[in-house]
Amino acid sequence: MSALRRTLAGACLSGLLSFSVAAGPDPEPVRWLQEYIQIDTTNPPGNEREAAEFLAGILRQEGIDSQLLDSPQGRTSLYARLEAPGSGGRALVLLHHIDVVPAGEGWRVPPFSGRPFEGKIWGRGALDVKGVGIAHLAALIALRREGVAFQRDLIYLAVADEEVGGGQGAKWLLQEHPELFAGVEAVLGEGGSNRVFADRLIWWGIEVTQKRPLWLRVTAHGRGGHASGLHPESATHQLVTGLARLIERPPRYRITDGVRTFLRALARLEGDPPGHLYYRLDEVIREDGPTEPLAAGLPVYFLDTFQVTRIDGSEAGNVVVPEASAAVDIRMLPDTDGDALLAEVREILGSRLEVEVVLTAPETAASPTDHPIYRALEETLAVRGPVVPTFLTGTTDSRFFRQRGIAAYGFSPFTVNSEDLGGIHAPNEYLPVDSFLRGIEMMRRVLIACAAY
Repeated sequence: MSALRRTLAGACLSGLLSFSVAAGPDPEPVRWLQEYIQIDTTNPPGNEREAAEFLAGILRQEGIDSQLLDSPQGRTSLYARLEAPGSGGRALVLLHHIDVVPAGEGWRVPPFSGRPFEGKIWGRGALDVKGVGIAHLAALIALRREGVAFQRDLIYLAVADEEVGGGQGAKWLLQEHPELFAGVEAVLGEGGSNRVFADRLIWWGIEVTQKRPLWLRVTAHGRGGHASGLHPESATHQLVTGLARLIERPPRYRITDGVRTFLRALARLEGDPPGHLYYRLDEVIREDGPTEPLAAGLPVYFLDTFQVTRIDGSEAGNVVVPEASAAVDIRMLPDTDGDALLAEVREILGSRLEVEVVLTAPETAASPTDHPIYRALEETLAVRGPVVPTFLTGTTDSRFFRQRGIAAYGFSPFTVNSEDLGGIHAPNEYLPVDSFLRGIEMMRRVLIACAAY
């Protein structure tokens, strides 16, 4: 056992005991998460200020100063920097977003109740990602109360607007307030995915690279009128036929470096034989499709994906509107030529349809696995299970930091099973209380490894 592991093992029990004794039967962080969830930050419109003020109040009680920063559209983010004597300005960012997606229908409990039910904390944002934000906060406060000395500054960053692209949150902060991020060496944010089977951790997944967004608004124009007339070239008809051509575009498979690294790491960990697919990617994955069936969920790692998420037209069934539009969510592989793909999409849709780019991102390199922060994560988490550098098929605010050459790692301290994860962006989102509290202790260990002497 290394010196670091011995230190962590010794700190683990004392940390858990001091936390549970101080907190009693209703731990502070559980109450904090319940109250955080109860503040409705559905985006749009976001309304993050009340939630940011709530977090600032907790920090203030601990003697930690913070700033509330408003974007031009009035979207509020929170920034707090705990400076460490002797850090030389080096810093680690703990990042999460305040906003959440709309709750939708079908909940067993009110989605903004933060209700404890069946040993779980229920509500929109419990997992994505207010739970992570409170875990960051609770671990940071616990170490401050214990008087732990740090060798890196710790920046607690809660941002607005991530769910619709981050333009008024992380992106704006980095553009307009670069001084706040002086000396930042790495970021720990969302995007981590841990494999749990039968309540047993199989591996920790640290996200090091991800797909890039290309969100489009496609608009058609035509003659409006009564639906009883003949309108073959109506805006709606033009839109639907154009979208159909886009959806029917033949898929093109490709192996990227990040996926190759991820899948081969899985193969080694899970003991798959040399003949397994993960070792034969170049043989199986062809541009026009795989040469053998792929497991469900695997094709998305090799494709730029196209999804029509919304169509807007008439609000009445018997009215032909002069304008109709649709939202198209394209997720590009890390090395896809975005300009070339956009040109192809425009050609497929045709010259009569207007295409507006709502959100996109440039190519960025994966965060390195030989970085000191990644190595600290790897060794700390190895106490419970091995670590895998994962590829995320979604998109997070990590991309804004990677674009500036700052290493960013998606890490979740929670070990929850696939059933628990089913509520993300769906009804009945919850976080088991025991997983939450264990996650805070794991986050505490991670901070000791990454930032403490």
